[in-house]
Amino acid sequence: MVGLDMSNNIVKHLRPKQFLLSKDLKLLNLSSNNLQHIDTAAFAGLLHLRELDLSNNSLQYFQYSVLEDLYFLRRLTLDNNPWICDYNIHYLVYWLKHHPSVSYTGLICSEPQEFRGWRVEDYVKTYNGECPVDKYMEENETGQGAQEGSENEAQEVMGEMGEGQGQLLPQPIKEKERNAFEIIRLS
Repeated sequence: MVGLDMSNNIVKHLRPKQFLLSKDLKLLNLSSNNLQHIDTAAFAGLLHLRELDLSNNSLQYFQYSVLEDLYFLRRLTLDNNPWICDYNIHYLVYWLKHHPSVSYTGLICSEPQEFRGWRVEDYVKTYNGECPVDKYMEENETGQGAQEGSENEAQEVMGEMGEGQGQLLPQPIKEKERNAFEIIRLS
């Protein structure tokens, strides 16, 4: 068997080693199943799989190592899933980054509201995007950072984050609370 079309069924959960006896499978279509969860090792044994269609399901993220056995995967279809853009989505983006030969579609954030419609890759790029600038600003506010050239240094920090990436940074959900007092470290 080279291809298996299981689309338009009621598969909600893939358990470990479900395809172990289908080791020569090259095409697997699991679209339109209301699939909500894929266990680690669900794709174990599918060493020759080239195309995987998981579109039109209810997937929100992949657990760590779900895709590890898919060495020869070339096409991954992920359209129309409610991807939640939080820390759990990072594994999928990490895996795709380390498998550049895999072409994929449909990785768009559905939740939370402030990231709805974003490409998941853009969300992951901005996940820690504000940290260097925030750290720099906090050092200057407490008097621990260097005072000279502060504008130039902030520009350099933003430059390290990538061209145009500063424009993609999300707005903070709520303002930082200011302390009633300031601690100044004397040396």
